Amino acid sequence: MPKKHRNHNGDLCYTFAWEQGGGNHVYAYSKKGAIRVAKKFGAGTHDRHGKKYTKKYPLSVLTPQEESFRSVYLEELLEFDRHLRLAYSL
Repeated sequence: MPKKHRNHNGDLCYTFAWEQGGGNHVYAYSKKGAIRVAKKFGAGTHDRHGKKYTKKYPLSVLTPQEESFRSVYLEELLEFDRHLRLAYSL
């Protein structure tokens, strides 16, 4: 049976949607942690891995839809990414 996709640190991969449209993914130990990382990522203060930027990138603040977070298998992540690319290539 396949296992949920994890990074080299053992963190689960969570996909989610932005309230402004589109989506992304982050890695975290839990769903609560993934939401925290995504909020910082959307604010432009941290990268998707939770590392703080040396300077802020305040172009616009993106807000993650908390109800859209879900841990995924690798195949689901690839499919999620494929759909995002298709949506933005039209």
